[in-house]
Amino acid sequence: MKVSVYGCGLTGLVTAWALADVGNDVVAISCDCEDIDRIRNGEIGFEEPGLSQKLLVEQQSGRLQIFSEIEKGFDHGQVHFLALGSNQLGLAERLLKELAQREVETTVVNQSTFPVGTADRLRRLMRQEKDGLGMTSDVHFLSLPSILQEGAAIANFTRPHRIIVGSDDEAGLTLLTELMRPFSRNHDQLMVMSTRAAEFTKYAINGMLATKLSFMNEMANLADQLQVDIEQVRKGVGSDPRIGHDYIYPGCGFGGLSFSEDLITLAETVEQQVEDSFLLKTVLHTNEQQKEVLFRKLWRYWQTDLKGKTVAIWGASFKPNTDSIDNAPSLPLMEALWAQGVRIKLYDPKAMPRVSECFGSRADLELCNSAYEATSQADALMIMTEWKEFWSPDFERLKGMMKEPLIFDGRNLFDPQYMKELNFKYFGVGRNSESL
Repeated sequence: MKVSVYGCGLTGLVTAWALADVGNDVVAISCDCEDIDRIRNGEIGFEEPGLSQKLLVEQQSGRLQIFSEIEKGFDHGQVHFLALGSNQLGLAERLLKELAQREVETTVVNQSTFPVGTADRLRRLMRQEKDGLGMTSDVHFLSLPSILQEGAAIANFTRPHRIIVGSDDEAGLTLLTELMRPFSRNHDQLMVMSTRAAEFTKYAINGMLATKLSFMNEMANLADQLQVDIEQVRKGVGSDPRIGHDYIYPGCGFGGLSFSEDLITLAETVEQQVEDSFLLKTVLHTNEQQKEVLFRKLWRYWQTDLKGKTVAIWGASFKPNTDSIDNAPSLPLMEALWAQGVRIKLYDPKAMPRVSECFGSRADLELCNSAYEATSQADALMIMTEWKEFWSPDFERLKGMMKEPLIFDGRNLFDPQYMKELNFKYFGVGRNSESL
């Protein structure tokens, strides 16, 4: 089948590769003025293991072509996938109005996270454009919410737990079902619902996950006061099959651009449509407060006198295996430390260029080449991202490099009792703050 994919971000490139990999003839269109030659060479600008090489293989096979000219997509596709950013609704409208000017039956599949009801509105826009030009060919508009996670997006698309499809007519659904058939072979994973329901489901999923995270962070803060180890509680809670172990790891808050934007959009929608509903606003507020949890522990430990201290930070990205610092907990932490006269030595395996772009050159920020370099002559170490290389450091080497063996762990990587045996002063989230 001939497929056009508009957008060369994570969702667009994974979709384009996956559909080409199973034999479709795919054209991917860059809509963000990216350097098209870099994308063609596999320089995709985000971390997705294996994707760059897979894109090169499909281009060499001839099943995948990547262009910057939108018309290439219009002239090619039987099915058109929209994989744009949540802030590109205006671009989607312009693109679809132009697509509607082709006198052919048109099937559009929206993967972009736009407000609930957008599919209906965009379908009407295309039909109005065709009517105005005296065209009679029909428009089929479906929703395929993207639930891809950076770092695991290939597996998410090719081996999905479920495929949520929004469809209000049979013709378009038949084409999309055929396209997704290779990824739904073990059993039928397609969950078909209305387009509005599919759009809302994406928001509801993220809202539920964020609620679980914020609830466990609240419990971790309470555990600090009750002198209970939240790690033992987490295992007990996760053992209940009604809850499970996913998204119940307490820490210093969650980040990510699309995840946070989805929650904000959902909270605003709820506030506009539902009287006296405060849950999602509370979840967002709790998360912003949680991003301050390590700073508050450091503040109490040093009895409010932080001026002149040097703090090492491990991890700037909002999660491991990405260079993104969008809404990352590390950002407000650094701002708070600088406000108190603290010098920061930072190391992150991927996100250093992003940090440099964000903050520029400043005397109180040193970007280091390794985790150990960051801890040299540091008064304290703060861990903000659970990169694998941080899980098992040489503790004796750390102790010898730091002015004081003091660790504030925002991801609960280490065991408090073991750290005590190593003569470290160790403070996790919900694990060991009773001595502050």
